[in-house]
Order: sequence, then C-alpha cells, then structure tokens
Amino acid sequence: MHGIDIVSSFYNQFLITMKTIAIIILGLFLTTGISAQENKSQSESEKNDKIDKKVQREALRAEKFKETKAIVNNMHFVLEADFLSNQYGYRNYVNSNLNFIMVDSTEAVIQTGRNTGIGYNGVGGLTAKGNITSWKVITNEKKKTMNVEMNVSSAIGFFRVYMNVSAEGHITANLTGNYPGSLIYDGKLVNLERSYAYKGSSL
Repeated sequence: MHGIDIVSSFYNQFLITMKTIAIIILGLFLTTGISAQENKSQSESEKNDKIDKKVQREALRAEKFKETKAIVNNMHFVLEADFLSNQYGYRNYVNSNLNFIMVDSTEAVIQTGRNTGIGYNGVGGLTAKGNITSWKVITNEKKKTMNVEMNVSSAIGFFRVYMNVSAEGHITANLTGNYPGSLIYDGKLVNLERSYAYKGSSL
C-alpha cells in the first residue's frame, strides 16, 4: 500500500503540474491575443487618423482653390513677387510691394523696383501701365491649378504674361516683351483691395 500511495501522490502532483502548465499556456495565449488585438486596433486607429487628416487637407485645399479661382476670374488681383529671375536662372529676393503684376479689370500694371535708387518710375525700376488686349484662363480641377495667358499693350511696349497659379495662391509668371529675354515673377496672389503694392510713375 505504501508503494501505491507513493504512485498516487506522484500522479496527483503530476496532474497539478500539468494543470498549472495548461493554465500558464492558456494565459499566454490570451495575453498574446489581447496584445495582438490592441496592436491591430492601434494600427487601424492610426490609419483612420491619417485618412481623416488627408480628407481634411484635401477639403481645405479645395476651399482655398475655390477662393483662388474667384479672385483670378474676377480679374482684380496683384501678383506680389518675393523673387525675380531672368532667363539665365539668376534669382534675386525683392520687395513685394515694389515688384508686382497688377490686374484690374481691363488694365494691367507691370512693375519692378527697389528700395534704393530713383529709376524711371521713382522707385528704382520701371512701371508699365497698359490695356489687357487678350485674356485666357485654363483651369485644371483635378490638379487644382490655373494657367493664365495675358497680353498687355502699354506706352513702352507690348508684353506677354504666362501665369501658373496653385490652389493656395502661389504664382509664377513668365514675362516677355518686344525685346529678347524674359523675367520671372515668383510670389503670391493677393486680392487687389488687400494689396500694399506701391505703384510708381509709369512712362
């Protein structure tokens, strides 16, 4: 009987050990499952946040493009340049109040200037005021961009202006005239009433 008791005791201990191991394994599975579920939920949450932010950005860009289109189509705006470049790639930072292309209905003003010097226009550069003889706008709704082609006839010559306008109102304009070469205005679109552009004396 003593031997049977030993075997029985060993068997019981073995069962307890196996139950303990089973409980530990089950606990590990449950913990792993919960952790995986939490990671999956976190991943889905981050993915949804990215989608929401993208939707918000696109909605904001669409709203900005709507405003930009209205300003351009009203032909009542100023391209205030932060930079001027020539055909050789020389790029120079400029005063946006003195370097601009202004569109006011059927008229346009094209100006260069600087803080020092008098120049032809009294602000260290040149000012050409004239009539807009042709105007064409091409709108890309998918890319949310606009291309504007404008011809201006002034007392000092004929100018062609090609503008590329982004949804946010950033503009680059290529200006050519009667003579070889070109000038590129790089800046922002501003409603005429809100512009601080200072117009010098035109020839």
